[in-house]
Amino acid sequence: MKKLFPYLSILAIGVFFFGLVWSDPFGTKTSGSTETDAIQPTVPYTNAVVKYADSLNGLNDTTALKTRGYKLRRGATHGPIGTTYWFQGNSGVFAAFEGPATGYVGANFNATTGANNIDLWLILPNLNVAAGDTISFYERSPAASGFPDSIRVHYASNGDTNASTGSWVELGKFKTTTTGSWTERRFVAPTAGANGRFAINYRVVNGGPSGANSDFIGIDLIRVLGPAAPPATCNFVANQWTTRPVVPNAAYFGNSAWIGDTLYFQAPTSAGAPTTTIYRYTYNGSWSTGVPMPGVLIGGSMVSAGGRLYYVGGSTTAINGTAVTTVYSYNPGTGAWSTMAPMPTALAGHQAVNWGDSVIIVVGGPYTGSGTNLAHHYYRIGSNTWGTTSSSLPSGQGRRTFAMAINGNKIVISGGFNTAFLKSTFVGTIGSNASTITWAAAPDIPTTESGLSRPGGASFGNWFFLVGGERGTTTGYSDITYVFNTTSNTWSGQISGLPFPRSNIMGHITAKCINDTLSLFCPAGYGIVGGIGTGAATDLFHITRAGVFTSTGNNTTSTPDKFELSQNYPNPFNPSTVINFSLPSSSLVTLKVYDITGREVKTLVNELRGAGRYDVTFDASNFATGVYFYTLETENFTQTKKMLLVK
Repeated sequence: MKKLFPYLSILAIGVFFFGLVWSDPFGTKTSGSTETDAIQPTVPYTNAVVKYADSLNGLNDTTALKTRGYKLRRGATHGPIGTTYWFQGNSGVFAAFEGPATGYVGANFNATTGANNIDLWLILPNLNVAAGDTISFYERSPAASGFPDSIRVHYASNGDTNASTGSWVELGKFKTTTTGSWTERRFVAPTAGANGRFAINYRVVNGGPSGANSDFIGIDLIRVLGPAAPPATCNFVANQWTTRPVVPNAAYFGNSAWIGDTLYFQAPTSAGAPTTTIYRYTYNGSWSTGVPMPGVLIGGSMVSAGGRLYYVGGSTTAINGTAVTTVYSYNPGTGAWSTMAPMPTALAGHQAVNWGDSVIIVVGGPYTGSGTNLAHHYYRIGSNTWGTTSSSLPSGQGRRTFAMAINGNKIVISGGFNTAFLKSTFVGTIGSNASTITWAAAPDIPTTESGLSRPGGASFGNWFFLVGGERGTTTGYSDITYVFNTTSNTWSGQISGLPFPRSNIMGHITAKCINDTLSLFCPAGYGIVGGIGTGAATDLFHITRAGVFTSTGNNTTSTPDKFELSQNYPNPFNPSTVINFSLPSSSLVTLKVYDITGREVKTLVNELRGAGRYDVTFDASNFATGVYFYTLETENFTQTKKMLLVK
């Protein structure tokens, strides 16, 4: 790829530029250099909140990057015109870290003659940066490149868009990775900035086709991370199941998920037949019929993410019938379902979880056969793309009809069936980009049965709850709730007394903190005598444990202590995004959206609202790509934030 000067020419030119142009320990290295990376600051937390993310998928040429809010600059040491700017990734050199093969940005020296300097700046959009926030991105050069180039990372708290000015603070530098794999880099912002900007600066001295040390480089998956919010606490009362209004029709093999204060329940019929039926339940309220799904399905998995419902896979005939790859998404703001990108594999009897409102992870299935599939897949919500992890379930642990839930970056799977009933439990740790899951064995379910199939699972904080299931040894169904602590890796107790012992509730069970009380919900299920319990109810379970339940998620409904407007998520978005705001007291509230010219384009809220936290969905299907602003206004509070629509 590169033509080389003789060794003496390389040395002479390198020394020249070292002394006269740029004193950079990485800028004068030659092939075979043994210099090491500069030390990167240690990220001061492990559980991070994603404040900004860009997968860099799509048309990432100069125009598209600018549309996303990036600034593309040449620095003071940049050589003559003839060097290529930032551009769409080239899959012929190497594929992207995630998403489509070309879904990254690259840079390279593309002059035809001479030796010049490269000094290219990729400046991120304006962000509200707190001291201690971290920029994270992945980088690499071609495998075994003899000319690894260097990258510097900068930060400006004042929104600087110029290259090489005095307002930029260098956070660190490193040589690009030439091992043939992508490497994550993280650097910490030292100060806060309401209009803070990070910059990725690609630098080479004496590089180019006739120089000594430049090569193709790639950048992918840029994120800005903040420390996780202080854990919310949830209190408890005595152990008891209490009956809530019954589901309109008895159902099993269904799925439940919460959006705000509304529980959505996909409810196959009492004969276990596929359905489009969706029921809605409001706590301390009643059931109502929701918008039907577009397709007739059973045995899929439903999760909520980013203020939407996602129904993944299932079967069109029966739980043991023909599985499908179909994925639906429901937007409560518009009341409409959409068909999303299909799964790589047709599955039923699997489970799915939401990781960070950005990724849906699918484990297990199919229902037919022995159910020994070991692969798991992931769906990136922002890009509407699927992938298959490079890791898999441990050998022999493929399963269907099992309990699964997520606690932070840990997935717990327990029970289920493959060639036999299972009581084994595994905890999987999700990798930084969700493309890997590392599994570790945990203690078996503390049951005398050979195993439990078709139980339900839910989690809150570091607690995992396994409810009911079909017994592997004794005929009938379980009425026990087992409690697993992911911190101590132990089963710490069990609670009997589920009003109706039940099975076929894999996706039924949900956990929610309501009025500072942790509650488990179990709508319907398969009854004690081999059919549907005639009193199939939505049961509410309050559990008592030593200590308090904690969660890093936004699970508490306690009254906020201040007015607050949060950054929308996802951002950038297409076509919809969720805006969260908090009210410490009853207020007349307006929430409006404005375009870049200041013209009001949408009123999302204009009414009196009580104290609490609210999620509002903004659907921009009919809006053009660009920057928009949203403003929350009450009698005593006004705040505006920026969001980016990318189509």
